[in-house]
Amino acid sequence: MKKTLLALAIASISASAFAVDTSSQNSRNEDMFAFDPMHKDQFSVSGSVGVGGYYDTGSKAFYDDWATGLTLAVNYRNNRIVGYFETDLMLNYSTDPDAKAASSTDKHSGPATDVDKAWLGFDTGFGIASFGWENDTALDAIDGAGDNTYEFGASAGDASDAFNVVKFQGATNGFAYAVSYFETDDNHAKADKGVNGYVGIEQEIFNVYAGYETRDSDYDVYTVTGNVKLGELKLGANFWIEETDTKLLDKTNTGYYVSAGYAVSEDLTLAAGYAGNTEEVGKTDTDYSYVNVAAMYTLAKNMDMGIDVRQDLDAGGADEETYVFAAGYYYF
Repeated sequence: MKKTLLALAIASISASAFAVDTSSQNSRNEDMFAFDPMHKDQFSVSGSVGVGGYYDTGSKAFYDDWATGLTLAVNYRNNRIVGYFETDLMLNYSTDPDAKAASSTDKHSGPATDVDKAWLGFDTGFGIASFGWENDTALDAIDGAGDNTYEFGASAGDASDAFNVVKFQGATNGFAYAVSYFETDDNHAKADKGVNGYVGIEQEIFNVYAGYETRDSDYDVYTVTGNVKLGELKLGANFWIEETDTKLLDKTNTGYYVSAGYAVSEDLTLAAGYAGNTEEVGKTDTDYSYVNVAAMYTLAKNMDMGIDVRQDLDAGGADEETYVFAAGYYYF
């Protein structure tokens, strides 16, 4: 599932802001290494306030898993020097007395804060080279490109947010590319180190990407993602192979997710998806699959809401459960 929808929304706002700034900077014939005195016009602040949460028939609990709260983001640009800082202040509630909701990877309950991204970079004109104390890795930008639903899409299990991220990411003439080094923990000695990246073709009608990740814990990910727009209909697909090969574990996860979204009106979009994957551990194969349906509605220019319902079809021998996510957000 997508983690922290507010953060994803702010990241989109940030990317748009940088795109505008980049074009204005490149339109001027200036020294690319010039650094102007710092002033307030070099900073922009954006954010969102959201209310949302999950319910599943397994835990029978309501929990928000970092969906309810406030996200603040600060963009910085000084000629070609760029920076970004994002923090979450979340309610993080749960009605489960043990705060162990089945779909959540965050097992504690109660108000919490988190610095989600903090990085500084240089705009080369062909992409941004950056170093982040905490940031998205390169592959995180495209691993879910085939998901047109609201929350329960499936994609490769890449590192996503990581620490000490060194990244170069850009696009030119319809060709997209990125590569990053990362660590999975803020403790350098204990962290799993890895590298990932992608190449892709981006056009007005379609986008397609191929990505790869490897970590020093003998974990590798291969993924192909993409989408195509046919009028009001948008189709997408994610394919991936995850391989874990250690002395204690030999596991391969092969999966795919296909989805479709249709803009019923300017404000309302309906979508549906299907996920299937096979987990091979040694000589044992286990199949999993589910479907999800979603609706997304724009209330105003800076307000939207959505709901996504997932139903397990094959839970690998476990009980098939139903999951529901609903949320509404205001952006500023």
